[in-house]
Amino acid sequence: MTIAPSETELARYASAVRGLLARGGFELSGRPAQAARWDIAHVREYLDENGRPDARPTIHVAGSKAKGSVATMTEAVVRAALPAEGGGARTMLYTSPDLHAARERIVIDGEPIGAAGFAAVAERVLEDPATEGWSYFELLTLMAWYAAAAAECRWQVLEVGLGGRLDTTNAVADKAVAVITPIDLEHTAILGETIAEIAAEKAGILTGPCELVVAPQRGSALDVIRAAAHDAGAPMHEVAAECALRVTSQTLDQLQFDLKTPERTYRQIKLELLGQHQAENAAAAVRAAELALGSVGLELHEQQVRQAFSTVRLPGRGEVIGRKPLTIVDGAHTPLAAKRLRQALDQSGVPRSRVFVLGLLDGKDAEPIAQALLGPDDQAFVAPPRSARAADPREIAEQVRALGIPVSTTPDVATALERASVAAGERGAVIATGSLRTVADAREARLVITGDRALGLR
Repeated sequence: MTIAPSETELARYASAVRGLLARGGFELSGRPAQAARWDIAHVREYLDENGRPDARPTIHVAGSKAKGSVATMTEAVVRAALPAEGGGARTMLYTSPDLHAARERIVIDGEPIGAAGFAAVAERVLEDPATEGWSYFELLTLMAWYAAAAAECRWQVLEVGLGGRLDTTNAVADKAVAVITPIDLEHTAILGETIAEIAAEKAGILTGPCELVVAPQRGSALDVIRAAAHDAGAPMHEVAAECALRVTSQTLDQLQFDLKTPERTYRQIKLELLGQHQAENAAAAVRAAELALGSVGLELHEQQVRQAFSTVRLPGRGEVIGRKPLTIVDGAHTPLAAKRLRQALDQSGVPRSRVFVLGLLDGKDAEPIAQALLGPDDQAFVAPPRSARAADPREIAEQVRALGIPVSTTPDVATALERASVAAGERGAVIATGSLRTVADAREARLVITGDRALGLR
């Protein structure tokens, strides 16, 4: 049972988060010039000199779309399959970005690290002279490893922040399994202007021999990944080739599917998630867990997968947050993600009277996202998410208007949500999407979530 933190613990947590935010970096500023200076040699050197707190069996997940979903599912399956006895925690999951609180990123045995624990490990890294000049994201990643070491975690699942090759998570000692989820055009000013160039950055997580699981990809990405796997001595497991997946039912609130992998068949597996693409993500997660557990002599069983997926929740990913009107939030921030969201809405009985709330961060190309997402009968309200990196809603609205979609701008996401709800009526649907910051704003407005904002941290 989670115990609410005391006022003293919250004050200490808030102080720690402020100290981390003061370190800045690309995640907070969005300036490509900061990303151009990335290097992880100093992180590896620090880890070598400080007892390698990152050293434990690792599953490393990169990609443009779904990497957070796949990482979360993989951790749940591995945790369900590991015996509870033996002392220490079973797993640590590290993801980014968070929705409402920095401590959401570090999850020990299925629970976000507590405010007091977060503060303690933050103080440790902030006070260490060796981390002077490290960014917000670098410090949070180091904190995750220290937290995992303190909890004596037996496994860790790491989601890449951006790219792969030079991402801080790639300083990890070694990995048992790497996963590459679907690759799309994103952060082109940093990762490259073509799918092949971006794939090369993502495949940079292949730093040595390990099992590699690859979700369905475009051919140009697969060619690059295959070459990188060959060079790293990483046996490659293509989900599309190795697995058979059959979705047997899908509604707004649940998917049911059968999955056959090279190791066994998993029948009537249920996920309380929206969209057939989540079944594809689940296939990648199960395959990764099979290979990870197999590396330590364990087998994965059907009941363990069923148990794990019964607990998986992905806030902000195809999540229903209201019923009248039906209100869905999803962080679709690339053209492929937008396409998958549109398909999920069409396949799951979402009313055709749809009003979108769209907000993006600077640097995103709104036109292909809007083109994949919006239909001729839709309406849109564009709003800036509460972020220093928010894109100008007027510029996004111009691109949406060019597609022939009725569009208006609003000063913030909460206002857009109110106006969209009126426009949709009780029988329509409102979909808040784009940046995860937009999703966070929508959740906070509709579900009355405060998180770090209540502490003056956002």
